[in-house]
Amino acid sequence: MMPDPFEELKRIQSRINRLFEEFGGFGFEMPADVIDEGDRIKVVLDLPGFRKEDVEIYVEGNDLVIRATRKEEVDEKKGNYIRKERRYGEVYRRIPLPEGLEIEKAKASYNNGVLEIVIPRSEKARKKIELS
Repeated sequence: MMPDPFEELKRIQSRINRLFEEFGGFGFEMPADVIDEGDRIKVVLDLPGFRKEDVEIYVEGNDLVIRATRKEEVDEKKGNYIRKERRYGEVYRRIPLPEGLEIEKAKASYNNGVLEIVIPRSEKARKKIELS
């Protein structure tokens, strides 16, 4: 019986596919925590390596959208040695929001690579039910 010449290539491809699945493919996964605190919703995201001015936050329909773009270029010249590196990256996250939030009162802060967004609930959205 003759060995399959493509068997090793199939194994390599399988290993590469597993690596991409483990690391989220080519892109950077933006981990997010969405916390219901009763009178408000808090969203916490890790954005390491981005500056405050690189981050854009907006609401589209009923979704909170976070987009961060990094553009970095390094030029280094020493004697006959020249080095130029470019790094570009973008992350994007769309998070569905519940009804009854006061978007116009939302507040966001960014500290040490952690973005925190707090959106209060409308008083009208909270309905208290009396026990009889």
